[in-house]
Amino acid sequence: MNLTKLAVGERLGRFVVECREQEPPAEVLEKLRCNLLHDFGVAMAAHTEGPAIWPPVEGMGPAQATLLCSGAKVDAEHAAFANAALMHARAQDDTHYAAKTHVGSAVIPAALATAERAGADGEAFARATLAGYEVAAAVGERLAAASTARGFRASMLYGTLGAAAASASLIGLDAEGAESAIGIAASFSGGLNQTWIEGTSEWRWELGMAARNGLWAATLAATGAPGAREWFEGPAGFARAFAGEVEDDGEWELGERWRILDVIYKPYPVCNITQSPVEAAISLVTEADVEVEEIESVRCMLNPEDRSYPGTLNWGPFRDVGASLMSAPFCVAMAIKHRTATLEGLHETEDPVIRELVARTEVIADERLPTLAARIELITTTGERHVRELIPDGGTYGWEWDGVRENTRRLIPEMAVEEAGVEKLEAAIRGIAGLGSVAPLVEATVS
Repeated sequence: MNLTKLAVGERLGRFVVECREQEPPAEVLEKLRCNLLHDFGVAMAAHTEGPAIWPPVEGMGPAQATLLCSGAKVDAEHAAFANAALMHARAQDDTHYAAKTHVGSAVIPAALATAERAGADGEAFARATLAGYEVAAAVGERLAAASTARGFRASMLYGTLGAAAASASLIGLDAEGAESAIGIAASFSGGLNQTWIEGTSEWRWELGMAARNGLWAATLAATGAPGAREWFEGPAGFARAFAGEVEDDGEWELGERWRILDVIYKPYPVCNITQSPVEAAISLVTEADVEVEEIESVRCMLNPEDRSYPGTLNWGPFRDVGASLMSAPFCVAMAIKHRTATLEGLHETEDPVIRELVARTEVIADERLPTLAARIELITTTGERHVRELIPDGGTYGWEWDGVRENTRRLIPEMAVEEAGVEKLEAAIRGIAGLGSVAPLVEATVS
C-alpha cells in the first residue's frame, strides 16, 4: 500500500491496523521480547519507589488492571499511570535514542492496562505494543532534536502518541479510529525538561501521564470522538508547535524499517548520557585500584550535545533522585565511591564523600567523542593520572536476549521477588504469542 500521499495521521492509523493484522518479522518480535524483559525487570527493581507512586491511585475503581509489584487493582487509566511511573522510576527503562524517548515505559503500561481491561491475549498485546513503539519512534526521530532544544521533554511528547496507538489497537479501533486516537493524543502531549535543571519530580510523572493520556485518547476515540486529521503537519499542528518546523518527506517506511530494532538498554539506573561515564569510572577505579581518598580531581569528557542536555551539569543541591541520576558529576562520584551504581546510591545526595567528589569533578565538552561516549580522567594526590575512554558500539547497549536476561538477573537483589519470579517473567515473555491473557506478566512482578 502506498502511504506517501496520505496525511501523516492517516498513515499512522492504517499502520496500527496493519500491525494488528499481520505477523511481525521474527527479529522484530524477538526485540520486543527483549524490551519487555528489560522494562518489566527495571520496574520490579524499582519497587522501593512504589510508596511514592501508589497512594494517589490506590482505591481508584473499577478494578480493571493491576499495579505492578503491588498487586492492587485499579481502573485502567490509573494503572497505566502508576505502572509507567514505576517503570521509569530508575530511569533505566529502554530508549530510542534518535527520538530521545523512553518508549517502553509509555507504551507498555498503556498496552498492559488496556489488555487487562479488554481481556486481550498475549499476541494482541505484543502486536499493539509493537505498533506503539513504531508510532512513537517514527514521529520522535523526526522532531526530537528540535523539540528538545525548545525545552520540551521528548518522552512525554512522543510516548503519548505511542501509548494511544497501542491502546487503539487493543480496543479494536479501525484505521480511522486509530488515526483519531493518535490525533487526540497529540493534544494531550506535553512535558518540560526544566524538571532536570531544577532537580524536581515532574520527570517521573511525565511518563505516567504519557501512558495514561494515550490510553484515554484511545478510549475517547472509541466513543466516536474525532481527532484532528492534520494534527502533525497542520499550520497549528504538532510539528510546528513543538519543533517549530514541519518535516514530512513522505518516507516514513512504516513496516519496512522497524525502529524498535534501534532501541537500547541501560546497565545502570542513570541517564543514557551518564551510562558510559559511570561504566568508565567503575572500570578505572577497579582496575587501577584507586581509593577515594587518593583522588585529587576528576575530569569527565562528553560529546558537546550530551554535555548540554538539561540536568547533565548539576553540582547540587539535589532535591530529587531525578537530579542525581541526570548529573554527570554525581553519577561519576557515586560510581567511584561504590564501584557500581544503584538506585539506593542515587539517594545518597548528602553523603559527604560523594559531595566532595562532586565538587572535584569537571565536565568538559569534547567534540572528538561521539554521543553516548565518555572519557574519565582521575588525578591522584601524588600526581598520577589514570584515564579510561568508552566509545560504545552497537552491542554496548543494544543487547540481545541473553544480555538483557543477564542484566535483569543482576538486578534481583534490588527486587522484592525471588529468582523464581524472574524465571516466570522470562517464560511468559518467551511465550508471549501463546498467552491467553497478560496475567502471567503481571503476576510475575508481585511478591
